Amino acid sequence: MSEYQYYKFERLDGYLDAKARQSLRTVSSRAEISATSFQVYYTYSDLKAEPAELMLTYFDIGFYYADWGTIDAYIKLPAGTLPDALLGFSRDGFHVHESEEWQLLIFSLEEYYEYFDDENANDFFQYLAGLRSELIQGNWRLVYFMWLKALDCNDELEEIPLIQFDFEHLSEELQAFSALYDISLAWVKALAMVLNEQPRHQAKQAQFQYDVWLHNLTEAEKNTLLSTLFEQGQLTRHQALAMTRKESANKDETYQYWLTPDVISSYFEQAQSQLQQEQAAAIAKKMAIEKAEKEKMLTDLYNQRERCWQQAQEQADRTCASGYDAASRDLHQLNEAYQFKGDRPAFEQSFKCFIVANSSRKALLNRLKDLL
Repeated sequence: MSEYQYYKFERLDGYLDAKARQSLRTVSSRAEISATSFQVYYTYSDLKAEPAELMLTYFDIGFYYADWGTIDAYIKLPAGTLPDALLGFSRDGFHVHESEEWQLLIFSLEEYYEYFDDENANDFFQYLAGLRSELIQGNWRLVYFMWLKALDCNDELEEIPLIQFDFEHLSEELQAFSALYDISLAWVKALAMVLNEQPRHQAKQAQFQYDVWLHNLTEAEKNTLLSTLFEQGQLTRHQALAMTRKESANKDETYQYWLTPDVISSYFEQAQSQLQQEQAAAIAKKMAIEKAEKEKMLTDLYNQRERCWQQAQEQADRTCASGYDAASRDLHQLNEAYQFKGDRPAFEQSFKCFIVANSSRKALLNRLKDLL
């Protein structure tokens, strides 16, 4: 087995200056480095730095995978974004590295054995910015996902605050995360049921009050923000808030209502049954839509049958493999359309005429054997 490893990191708030890019070049001489990103793959060597340290120093989101099944996703948040009470259940698949400025969340899979390549990695990477934005704005569902994943194999999991988030309508980013990290949708539905029936805290996702924030800034903080803006050319809201935060936003939060394995487990069977019913209904609806679309297509084809016979002959007259393939495809679809309309004898009559007209084209006839 080769030892393929892929790293991709991106800075969302601000830019990497020349000094930062030079430092990153010492980490990897072959990486693609820009003012906002770092990307590299290895086959028989490795990165000359710890990804967590690179994230804390330079980047806001990151992703790593190796062909032996390891996957890590990184999201960096301003310090105090998540309350300590929400981070106490750290397990093999979820770790938090904290510094004075940041909280770095690492979501890990140790044994992912489905097919995965750079294209899959890039497809998933595009969701990390949205997941980070949700967390910063006070929507912490991603952390609850990891708690539910840990619950699958540990019924003595530590409790976490029971906070009212919407687990019935998941964003595209959360759906992508749940698919990759194999989050049980039955547990997600069970959590939604708990929140509908049990006492819980309301989520604090207050609108940002720009005037209040600006009024409370000191002259030194304003000067720092202006200097950073001129140096980087831009300054995002998240970056400005992180630079001027005076204390952890959720440090002193107290909670009265808690989510425990015992509480949610009592809802699991009901949630699983309801989920199966919803999935069956969704499949039935999808099949009904596909059937209606197929019937419409066959009806349209039957109504234009004379033109389709002519088109099939035009393709056959090209006397090449692609023309014969196209003619065969047209005739098979026509056969299905005639059958759908209960007019099989009419198809057989027209088909015999087509065969007679193309009797010398053995390659075409071979493609039509199953219609003869």
